[in-house]
Amino acid sequence: MMNYTSTMTDMQKQMGAFVEPFRAVNGKLFEHWEKMADYQLDMARRYTDVTIGQLREATEIQTPEQLQSYVQKGTEAVRETTDSLTKDARTMVEMTQAMTEDLQKTVRESATQRN
Repeated sequence: MMNYTSTMTDMQKQMGAFVEPFRAVNGKLFEHWEKMADYQLDMARRYTDVTIGQLREATEIQTPEQLQSYVQKGTEAVRETTDSLTKDARTMVEMTQAMTEDLQKTVRESATQRN
């Protein structure tokens, strides 16, 4: 009985050494995915607000002058949206790079701890 308990304890320790790196990597992945999802939800809210604002303004056009003003604002809105899309794409790339670097660091640290 004593030998069995000792064997089980040893197996648990060995399994823990293998499981811990996976747990650490999964934790990092979850952390980064959550940040990225939050950012994407914020992006969706911002772009939705702009679109709804544009549609609302379009429904209030009653004169040629208002139409001209709307078209001019629309041109500016397209430029601002393009700038925002570029910035958001850059931010997503940076977040992906940070995730990759963090995961690589976690894997290296786990490998070092196992040796």
